[in-house]
Amino acid sequence: MLAYLTVRNFALVADLELHFAGGLTVITGESGAGKSILLDALGLVLGQRASRTQIRPNSDECEVCAEFDISNAPQSQRLLISNGLDDKDESTRCVVRRIASVDGRSRAWVNDTPVSLATLRELCSSMVAIHDQFAQQQLLGVTTQLSWFDDFAAQPQIVEEVKESFRNWRGRAYEYESERQRINNALERRELLQYQVEELDAFRLEESEFEQLSNRYKRLNQTQSILAAVGQAVAALEENHIPGIGRTRTELDRVDDKSPELDSARELLDGVEVGVDESIRQLRAYADALAMDEDSLDEVAERLDQIHDLARKHRVPSTDLYSKALELHKELDALNESENQLTVLQESVKTALAEYRRCANELSELRSRAAKPFAKAVMTTLNDIGMKQATFKVAFVESEAETGHERVDFAVSANSRYEPGPLKAIASGGELSRISLAILVVVASNSKLPCLILDEADIGVGGTTADEVGRMLGRLAEHTQVVCVTHAPQVAALGDTHLRVLKTREQDIAACELTGEDRIEELARMVGGHRINAESRKYASVLLEEAQEFNRTQLAK
Repeated sequence: MLAYLTVRNFALVADLELHFAGGLTVITGESGAGKSILLDALGLVLGQRASRTQIRPNSDECEVCAEFDISNAPQSQRLLISNGLDDKDESTRCVVRRIASVDGRSRAWVNDTPVSLATLRELCSSMVAIHDQFAQQQLLGVTTQLSWFDDFAAQPQIVEEVKESFRNWRGRAYEYESERQRINNALERRELLQYQVEELDAFRLEESEFEQLSNRYKRLNQTQSILAAVGQAVAALEENHIPGIGRTRTELDRVDDKSPELDSARELLDGVEVGVDESIRQLRAYADALAMDEDSLDEVAERLDQIHDLARKHRVPSTDLYSKALELHKELDALNESENQLTVLQESVKTALAEYRRCANELSELRSRAAKPFAKAVMTTLNDIGMKQATFKVAFVESEAETGHERVDFAVSANSRYEPGPLKAIASGGELSRISLAILVVVASNSKLPCLILDEADIGVGGTTADEVGRMLGRLAEHTQVVCVTHAPQVAALGDTHLRVLKTREQDIAACELTGEDRIEELARMVGGHRINAESRKYASVLLEEAQEFNRTQLAK
């Protein structure tokens, strides 16, 4: 439940701290006193959008802090623990703080740990709900109707499971469809790739083959000039060097002298002669081989022309054709692998859809079982607050969304002689207020929401109906903390705690708890307006005595 609310520099609030007890707390005050500003401040700390207009004039920032007792809120405790936000010293306490600055920024903390607004909203939605006149208008929308009905019919976990399984299914389906579309778009590309790869495979181009063929072609293309040069070299060696070496050797053999230098010179000449002979042999072998290979020039040229043609076809240099072939192979393999992955994705979509349908079917069964009890409880509550001829039904319309297999349409009739029709077409403003309140009370009675804030939920009712509304809220407050802003003295008298909001001479908003004579004076003001007299005070005293008697009776049960 809400234990404390501290507000600083928020709108017309300079510095205010309120203590809230369990049971039914009523908040009263003259019109324009600032009752709704307190709820706006609470809304800020619950994660609603911050506005610069909420910051007190001449202030740089506003701050709102709320302390909750979550001893009877297991879902809130689980959320705190799962997010690492629990108070290690006092696990049943949760302190939420929000600061909004004039520069448009805002910051939030839970138990002194900074959190995002999404986390703040998720956590606070499990601890408190605010119901105002805007929420009544929201009730006309099917989304709100379903949300309220699910609060009665199902545990939050199964509703969240359906939402998550739907999003998982749709996410996987989107991924599958995107991949399928991509593969379909690549179909022509794949056919081209297949043709290109097969063509290159058939060509059997080897790594570095182009460079080797280029070098060979260059050599073969110069065969005649090479053979001429080799022939001249061989002729020169045979005509000049061999005879010259032989004559020199003969002359040296005629010298009759035992000299080491002369012997060495003879040996060197012998080596030169052998080397020249070997050179001539190698040159002739090279020339013979070149002459024999001359016939393959056309084959090499044809192979090079084919490489050039393929390279132009693929718009790459001839030196890169081999790399291009590898690249095309990889691209084709990737496309083929994508088809395999598509099959895997398709199976994951089927699995996710089956899980969504399982969860949604479970939720549908809970809704179906709850429809009649919910409608009966709402009609009973409507009867208690003055709509004795009202009929109320829950209709289901097939739908496939993150909310499940159906949406809910509330049908109502203010007169039992007429068939119930859509809420937005049948209910008037006053009726809508009562219907909204009745549904809210039924939902809150069945849920485990620790705190319910009502902003003038009793608008449009008075007399005995207002008294019954107050009694109904009193019964609800036996297990749910209820904080109610009200203009009805019958409701205000039934509060376990009575807070009055007023403006000071400086036009600041202040609040105080009323007891005894002060409370009678406030009730008398609500009864008679500004003309407080003995009669209005007497009526206020009677209201308060009857309310206290009702509260004692409820406690005795």
